[in-house]
Amino acid sequence: MLSIILARQGIVVERLAVQKTMINPETGGKDIAFDIYARDNSGKRYDIEMQRSGGVLVLKKRGRYYSAALDHVMLKEGEDYRDMKDSYVIMFMEEDYLRGSRPIYAFERMDILTGKRFDDGNHIIYVNCAYEDSSTEIGRLVHDFLCREASEMYYDELKKSVAYYKHDERGREEMCKEVEEYAKDYAKEYAEDYAKEYRKQAEEAKENEAKAKENEAKMKQKFDDMIMNAVKKKRNLKMTEEEIKSFIMDVYDLSEKEADAYIKRVQ
Repeated sequence: MLSIILARQGIVVERLAVQKTMINPETGGKDIAFDIYARDNSGKRYDIEMQRSGGVLVLKKRGRYYSAALDHVMLKEGEDYRDMKDSYVIMFMEEDYLRGSRPIYAFERMDILTGKRFDDGNHIIYVNCAYEDSSTEIGRLVHDFLCREASEMYYDELKKSVAYYKHDERGREEMCKEVEEYAKDYAKEYAEDYAKEYRKQAEEAKENEAKAKENEAKMKQKFDDMIMNAVKKKRNLKMTEEEIKSFIMDVYDLSEKEADAYIKRVQ
């Protein structure tokens, strides 16, 4: 899908998450959940969204907001701005809200006086799902996304997946894993609520520096305990160390180094 939309071959996705939540650091700020979050082997980040309603203004504002959120989490403490990689927000529009009768609309920053591209690595792309032209790659991709029957799809990758989950007994059995995904979502929601409470208490404690440090240490310890308890429970369920690491990285938004450190602390 990325290769077709970006007209670039050789993209290798090394990390993928569905409904990845990004917590707004502002107290009471609006959190968001990326429909599909991906990172390729060069470090570029992708957010893929479905825009079903709202019109052109919501479309533009949502693209701007999600793009900012995608960039916001790209750098770790101590990293330089030069370490930032390109980011892509890709939104599939149910209708041609931009009214250009084109399959794809791609936007980047530019100098409005000269028309020269700014090249800061920020990209917002809208895919028109009302576009019908099966003679083009993007037209066939849009067709497959809207198609209900695997036998009528063009792309083998999508055709095989849809057929497997709809018609193969093993595929239907794998749908039972939704229970596990529900547990992950529940854990994420719990972690998000905990993070909100942490921010609220930290903000209130600013009036007293000593109290703030004490509360911060307690909250950090509770957060650590929560992650380590998760590690223990997953070990009791006979999950491998790699599966456990992947789980806590995804649920608690940890780096690989941070996840390894937590796992080592649990004997």
